Amino acid sequence: MPVSQVQNQRLADTLRRLLRRKAGNNIRKIMTRTHPADLANALVLFPIEDRIQLLTHAGSDDRQAQIVAALPATEGAKLLAEMELQRAVAIACEMYGDDLADVLGELDEEAAARIMAAMPPKESDDIQDLMRYGEYTAGGIMSPDVLAISATLSCAEAIRVVQNSPDVEMPFYLYVVSEHNKLAGVLSLRQLVTSRPDTQVKDLMNTHVVSVHTETDQEEVARIVSRYDFLAVPVVDATNTLVGVVTVDDVIDVIREEATEDILKMAGAGDDVEDTISLRSSFITRAPWLFAALGGGLVASFVISHFEDLLSKYLLLAAFIPVINGMAGNVGTQSLAIVVRGLATRRNTLSLFWKTVSRELVVGLLLGILYGIILGGVGWLRFVKQGHFVMEVAPIALALGVAMAMAMMVAATIAAALPLFFAKVGVDPAVATGPFVTTSIDIVGVLIYFNAVALFL
Repeated sequence: MPVSQVQNQRLADTLRRLLRRKAGNNIRKIMTRTHPADLANALVLFPIEDRIQLLTHAGSDDRQAQIVAALPATEGAKLLAEMELQRAVAIACEMYGDDLADVLGELDEEAAARIMAAMPPKESDDIQDLMRYGEYTAGGIMSPDVLAISATLSCAEAIRVVQNSPDVEMPFYLYVVSEHNKLAGVLSLRQLVTSRPDTQVKDLMNTHVVSVHTETDQEEVARIVSRYDFLAVPVVDATNTLVGVVTVDDVIDVIREEATEDILKMAGAGDDVEDTISLRSSFITRAPWLFAALGGGLVASFVISHFEDLLSKYLLLAAFIPVINGMAGNVGTQSLAIVVRGLATRRNTLSLFWKTVSRELVVGLLLGILYGIILGGVGWLRFVKQGHFVMEVAPIALALGVAMAMAMMVAATIAAALPLFFAKVGVDPAVATGPFVTTSIDIVGVLIYFNAVALFL
């Protein structure tokens, strides 16, 4: 078990013992001294009733809000839903807008509406504005609490604005706006505090601001933050009005979510980790993909049965089927991972389709030749050991080597071409992986193997 999981379990065990003893003072010390993220990881191991009880020992509403925000959105929603309305509203009012929007988005409409109706109108309106954006867009993950200043301010005046804005999330950058709140420039907090007090902001700001639109996909936002090493990126609407900011912590969440989604898709297990928790959802999500694998396996079995006369004469040939298919599948998985990763990072583009595919074809062929020589040698030794004549074994060994080389070359080509094709037609390349590709490679591998053996024999 990883160290972090061990620590979470120990913290949870300690809190559980203290709850049984009703040692409120000791619980309060732990809840006020432990980092909110660590508390959140431990709280998910408790039933809802115990979570609510432990949260009461965390101190201020702001402290409790930090812990709720550190929970997965679905778990935070369960917590708020089970609390008394007054307490849930007090915690919600202390949360950053983007975190609260995520949590309320996991509640049913009635429960979310009840909490927002009890919140102050200004905060409720801000949350409603956030929730109208797409879940996976810049607008959906941004924080509306962004620090904006006028270009006509002096540095001394701007510093006072920063000092009087304690609720702004991560003011590493100061965004400069016109009188109509249009984004006009940006400067760093470091620039501000190291400049002369009488220097005007307009003389320091960079007018070439990299920003994203509210409807920009969250993956593109993550790429921009990564490309330019930003700590935050401003979000504007269609009129270039500054409406929020996406910070690096939000981007880390996006990268984790997208990576999880792609891994699940590659495995043919859906696109949401929560789906794997429910037995029914897991079954419904994964069954169609496994039908594809079953169908491919049946096709491969029909291909093998077509060569049963050859197998009855050289039974040992059957022992090499999993070797060739396994190696073809492995090289295909490697090519697939490389190409999908390249598409995600924009290193592989559709304009480089033939270059990418031909590169993987050559790599697959070279690897196939290497392992084909090894397999041919092993096949030679095994058939000779069974008592076959050397001259009779030579074509079989050659067939094994050629089949391995061809199967690995074709597998690498298919695995490289499919995600590029899907990207070209507007389908997420991740869905081309897992059972779909491996089944295709299995069928092709069997066809190549037996046709090569039949040809040389």
